[in-house]
Amino acid sequence: MRGASRPSIEAQMKFEVLMQIFDKGPSLDTKARGDIIGRFLAISEPGVEKEIKWNPLSKAPHTKEIVNIVCWGLREFREGRPFMRQGPPKSRLVAPLFASQVDRFSDGIQWDRSNRRVVRVGSVTLQHQFLTRVFELLTEVAPWLRVCQRQECRRFFLYQRPKQIYCSETCAQRVRMERFLAQRASSSEKR
Repeated sequence: MRGASRPSIEAQMKFEVLMQIFDKGPSLDTKARGDIIGRFLAISEPGVEKEIKWNPLSKAPHTKEIVNIVCWGLREFREGRPFMRQGPPKSRLVAPLFASQVDRFSDGIQWDRSNRRVVRVGSVTLQHQFLTRVFELLTEVAPWLRVCQRQECRRFFLYQRPKQIYCSETCAQRVRMERFLAQRASSSEKR
């Protein structure tokens, strides 16, 4: 992608937090899940972290529901299928509280004159607020978004070089080592 500037530092920070949610979120305890969701929203919307501290939706089981929907959605997105706000169809992942709110989701835009930009406005629930910011982030970083080509990894990453196909030097080294060992094994079988 020549000529296009890299995603903003803020977008890169949000992406890293989102990947932490994707990688570690399901195994975290309730407080840690609430903290990481709060960190993502704090980067997305400065000042929102204070609201989340007292918000009852940041307590169990709602943070688990949010993490489950995000993890499901990112797996779907990685495979080229749509990441839908309501989560998996006919799933028990969507709690009755959230299931009823999906139907009532109101979405729109608002002119932010002080920053000279248009911002999305959504429902005030934590789930909707969080997923709206996730969708905005994925839309913003899409030109630099790739999936690691190492089959055991398949992690999302923002590429640094146009020909980069692995998320890290570690993955690239593992693939090189696997190729080397496979070639070595095939040459020793020929002897």
